[in-house]
Amino acid sequence: MTARGKPVSRAGRRRTRADLGEGTELGPARGPGSPRQSGPDGGERRRLLEVLADAQRAGVLGAAAVGQHVEHAVGFLVALEPSAFAKATVLDLGSGAGIPGLVIAQSCPSARVVLLEGSTVRAARLQRSVRYLGLDRRVDVVARRAEEAGRDPSLRGRFDVVVARGFASPGPTAECAAGLLRVGGRLVVSEPPEAAEGDGRWDGDGLGALGMRLESRHAIPWHFAVIRQDSSCPPRYPRRVGVPAKRPLF
Repeated sequence: MTARGKPVSRAGRRRTRADLGEGTELGPARGPGSPRQSGPDGGERRRLLEVLADAQRAGVLGAAAVGQHVEHAVGFLVALEPSAFAKATVLDLGSGAGIPGLVIAQSCPSARVVLLEGSTVRAARLQRSVRYLGLDRRVDVVARRAEEAGRDPSLRGRFDVVVARGFASPGPTAECAAGLLRVGGRLVVSEPPEAAEGDGRWDGDGLGALGMRLESRHAIPWHFAVIRQDSSCPPRYPRRVGVPAKRPLF
């Protein structure tokens, strides 16, 4: 692969595994969700857990149980309708240890995934993980800052879905994602537990300046916001490296 308003209905809807359909392959239910089993011994899941445990020992992944990180990552799949990831181009914004990007890649065998990571050291670790998991034919690792990637013609406006977990506050996250999404694409963001409808985290005017709007919010039980790219991101966004965080739009 070549690396390249107002809230509407469904806000706050509690989705479940039953909402997953064609294009996602998960193993037996053990809670809100888990990656697919590749065979009787669950070899693919075992290798994924090994990769994430190694990242955790290196300080790249948080201290929660590795299985909890995986289940949280599956929440990104549940936050959109079942067909959203089938044959989709997906970018994981600030991928870090590969959560949720590696889980999405394993769970959705027809998706093409880019893991975008600004740290060259972490990007190198991600590349090794991708090879170990046998995903290198449809998963690319790009070692770029998000602001630079959003202005790269090979990446700008190319993605159906952008996912973000712990990337930045809402304003910088939306600005960096807007340059990467195609018109009609969606940004799915993991939100803090205290996030609630009407809390003002996703300012309508700020999103509108980027051609975006808040489409829905979900608790499954983790909290997610879904932002839709209604029109092309204006050429002036994203701004140069560091500016979205220093002077956020909202």
